[in-house]
Amino acid sequence: MKEITPRDYQINARDQAIAKIDSGKKVILILLPTGMGKTLISCLIIDQLIESGEIAPDEKVLYLVGDRKLKHQLFDMGQDYGLGKHGNLFLLPERNEMPARMVRNHARISKIIYATPILLLNSLIAKSSRTRMIEKDTIEKVRLIVIDEILDIMAQSYGKRRTREETIQYIETNYEQSFDEIVNDLIEQYPELRKKDIEGFLLNEFSAKYWRLNKRFEPLLNYLKVFNSKSNKIIVGLTASISQKKKRDLLMKTFGEERSIEIFPNGEDFESYRPKIQLKRIQVFDDWVIDLDSKIKDIKMHNLNTINKAYKALVNRSKLPSDRILLFISDILGKNKIQNKLKEKRGEDFLNKVMTHASSYLISTVARQKLLENTFMSFVRFINKTKNSFLQKNDNFQYIKEKVEERIQEIKDEGGPYISKKEERLIFWLNRFVKEEKKVLVLCRFVKMTQYLNNIMKHKGINSTYVHGKMSGNEQHRHILDFKEGDAMILFASERLIERGTDLPEADIAIYYGTTVSLERYEQSLGRIRSNYRNIKTAYTITYNQTTENEKSLKRDLAFLEIFDANKLIKER
Repeated sequence: MKEITPRDYQINARDQAIAKIDSGKKVILILLPTGMGKTLISCLIIDQLIESGEIAPDEKVLYLVGDRKLKHQLFDMGQDYGLGKHGNLFLLPERNEMPARMVRNHARISKIIYATPILLLNSLIAKSSRTRMIEKDTIEKVRLIVIDEILDIMAQSYGKRRTREETIQYIETNYEQSFDEIVNDLIEQYPELRKKDIEGFLLNEFSAKYWRLNKRFEPLLNYLKVFNSKSNKIIVGLTASISQKKKRDLLMKTFGEERSIEIFPNGEDFESYRPKIQLKRIQVFDDWVIDLDSKIKDIKMHNLNTINKAYKALVNRSKLPSDRILLFISDILGKNKIQNKLKEKRGEDFLNKVMTHASSYLISTVARQKLLENTFMSFVRFINKTKNSFLQKNDNFQYIKEKVEERIQEIKDEGGPYISKKEERLIFWLNRFVKEEKKVLVLCRFVKMTQYLNNIMKHKGINSTYVHGKMSGNEQHRHILDFKEGDAMILFASERLIERGTDLPEADIAIYYGTTVSLERYEQSLGRIRSNYRNIKTAYTITYNQTTENEKSLKRDLAFLEIFDANKLIKER
């Protein structure tokens, strides 16, 4: 068992939670920035509730966590902290890993159970009592439910984003200031930022979709009776999504405001451990990629002209807002109601033309992602299998196909494996960092890219590993441990898998092999390396110069550094 010393603000969070529980609150939402130790706070609360007798000897604790690998991490923290002194800690296994009878017995005698919502629901539902992995009596003994990243588990988005006008009205109503006053206040704080960048961030941050209870997990939450106002169950929710006010409001409304309370920890050492990270950029120069990226841009602009005509036909507005293009295209391609309305307005030929251009826009978007963030062969296969009628006749697309064929022939003539300029640059920096004995987390958009880059480093004799969402939970945990405690110096990880909850303080450096639009997801991903004011680490973004990828990543970094890290509007809420 490791010796773990809680920080002042973590003890403060525990004390606040215990005091609120003692006063009759049943739902505690602990809000803390990424990387500040929410899991340890939950261990402190469990320890105190058991020792005080609030959780009786025959009652249990249930940990719910959003994905498979994180249950291992929470289980490890419970063991390291010493929760085993109160009874057995049980990591609910995947199906077929252990006979159902053994799982039932383990769960029955355990004090604390760790599970994902899907795994727990499947364990409770079975064709017969023999194959059921957890008995109803076992779950009825649960007194405390700890839900990691509770907003993600409970909240589900629906509907369309607010328009610019609706978003401005929402901001002004909530903060009792005009939009211009808020923007000017931020310009005074951050004079190096352009006005339109600040406006763009605010509009993107507050044009959130509407939220409702997650239909996927609602049956389990009802089974656990967490919404029953007469239930004596205690729910402790953990989240780093402080800015997601609408999700938090949904949670308070769902559980009942009289039962629920939000807790913001504080303490003398809070500022020292608050997230802080240094962002740097690695530019890659490749005229071939720049050329193809510009052709894809021209194709999308051509498609957008027709898509805007469809938008005008439907809503009588001349230009589709940039943040609603993909949503509108999805509606055109997927909703008969929209298709029928376009057909009535402009005829079947126009509908067919719009659908062809909408499909082309989506194909071009994916093609660009594969060009900039995936392997060369993945891009080649995608281009060659494209059958869209507009693209097959488009000069720019035919130019791209010709350039691809030329590049393939060049590779054959050279007789060696193809390594892109971006991969070359990444390998150069990884070699340098490893020689400096630094561990590196590389975040990738695509699953196959994690394996591909790992194979390159293995071939060069550098110990590395990879992790992605298509692995089993046990395999993910094993690969992550190889990086945390083993010989692997580099971890290639799919960003969607790693962005939430996976603590990787062993990483000295993060490298983002691509871009993401969401500031929240970017913050969560970079938060994995646990960089703070006491130990500032560096995160690099590697991008092709003079491409859309480079433009997006630059805007994202500016917003992240200058606003998201210190947005007083969020703090005041």
